[in-house]
Amino acid sequence: MLKSIKKKTKKINKNLKVLGVTILTSLNNKSLKEIGHTKNVKQLVLKQAALIKKSGCDGIVCSAQEALMVRRKYKNFLIITPGIRLPGDNSNDQMRIMTPKQAFENKVSGIVIGRSLTKGNIKNNTIKLIDHLNK
Repeated sequence: MLKSIKKKTKKINKNLKVLGVTILTSLNNKSLKEIGHTKNVKQLVLKQAALIKKSGCDGIVCSAQEALMVRRKYKNFLIITPGIRLPGDNSNDQMRIMTPKQAFENKVSGIVIGRSLTKGNIKNNTIKLIDHLNK
């Protein structure tokens, strides 16, 4: 499926990037076991990253907690990380979170940050994000 998508996107626009999703940040080792997986999060992320790389995709979506491990193995892979929270924010349904600064320290290519910006005053939250990144 991923090979097919990558092939199709090249025909549409050679600059499009295709990413494969590994493990949702709302899952942890316990929840993986509950749904029948025998591998832990790190093992499964590495396995899926290998499959995604083999398919010709440009990168992955994974937790920042696994990003450095993936980066060491796949130097030029795009690594986009959801589950990003500003310091002091609630994790809500997310199990594997990091702050933006921690994520970038783990060599991610980009972050997905939602609730930490949109909950409350977006302007103030954006200033908080910038201040956090500049520390």
